Order: sequence, then C-alpha cells, then structure tokens
Amino acid sequence: MFFGNFICMIQIKVFISHFINFWFMAKTKFTIEYDMQGVPVPLLWQYLFMPQGLELWFADEVVQNGKSFTFSWEDSSQEASLVSMRTGGYVRFHWKDDSNRRTFFELRITVSELTGNRTLVVTDFADSPDDEAEMTNVWNHAIDELKRCIGCN
Repeated sequence: MFFGNFICMIQIKVFISHFINFWFMAKTKFTIEYDMQGVPVPLLWQYLFMPQGLELWFADEVVQNGKSFTFSWEDSSQEASLVSMRTGGYVRFHWKDDSNRRTFFELRITVSELTGNRTLVVTDFADSPDDEAEMTNVWNHAIDELKRCIGCN
C-alpha cells in the first residue's frame, strides 16, 4: 500500500510540474539601456505612449481603444494591453496572445540626478536565452529609428 501511494504522489508531482511549465513557461527577462542625450522628457514621452509617436518608429500603424493597443506591421498585427503607466515615466504593455501573464515589455525614461542625462530603459522577455540576442537586435534597430525621428544620434 505504501509503495502505491508513493507512486501516486510522484505522478501528481510530475503532473503539477508539467502544468506549471505549460502555463507559466519560463521566459528570459532582459533589460537594455539607451542614451537619449538631452532629449526633453515630454518629447520622448510622446514617442513612447502616443499612437502617432509609436507609428514613427515602433509599428506601421497603432490603434488605441482604451487600454487596448493594436500594433500593425506590413503583414501582421498584434494586440497588447496597457498594464500600467506613469506619464513622462514609463509605459508597460502585455501581449494579449502571451499566456504568461507575468511577461510584459516596458519603456521607461530615467533621468540622472547628477548629469540630467536621459536614458530609455527597455525591459522585455525572450522565449529562451538564445532568443535574447535576436530580441536585443530588434530593439536596437527600433531605438535607432526612434533616435533618428527625434534627432538624437
């Protein structure tokens, strides 16, 4: 009887482990910092949160409906929910098709108290550590486009 209960407990633990891995697939969180030189925070904020600003560097078309944003590129679109934001500070989105509710992508403006320099901090999640390099390249390209738009090279 003891041996049967022991096997049953192991099967339950294996099931729970598979369930957790399926629903909360581990993703790799990464952060990238970009020097935005002396760009005024209100100007930078318009490009990070406003649909018209996002369309200049992030997506071909951005449609906002309340807390729902639809980002469209040449042949695809993706919906995101606005998770949180602080005007002039940060904006955090969650892709609606991502079943892991703990993932997000965030665009945060930081200002050095010592120098007054502005930094854009991007936080995102990659499907695996191998995908992190590819995602970093995507962000590098997008932020290069943002810097071009606002004259910050």
